[in-house]
Amino acid sequence: MEAAERKGRPLPDWFLEEPELLPGDTFYLEAFWELSTCRSFGNGMGPIPWTAIIEYGLRFGLDDDMLAPFVTVIRAMDAEYVHWNSEEAKKAQAATATPDTGPVQRKRK
Repeated sequence: MEAAERKGRPLPDWFLEEPELLPGDTFYLEAFWELSTCRSFGNGMGPIPWTAIIEYGLRFGLDDDMLAPFVTVIRAMDAEYVHWNSEEAKKAQAATATPDTGPVQRKRK
């Protein structure tokens, strides 16, 4: 961002629209990205397993009163991320499609 400012370029919309983090938000964001490594990838991106979320919460000392909201928040974040990822995959697939033949077929080596 400093480079854009030095060059007199406008800051990108995604940067300007980034929400301000509140105290505690960093914990959830870091947890989400760490827990994302636990998901399965078969026919697309799977959700973060509930067991991984619980284990993470317990490992970081969340008691029962905090564990339930933690699961709720992480699962909500995960649902949005999986949806976003699915939409991005559809856009990428559409971008490689041709009107006559459908998706571009890549030659196998």
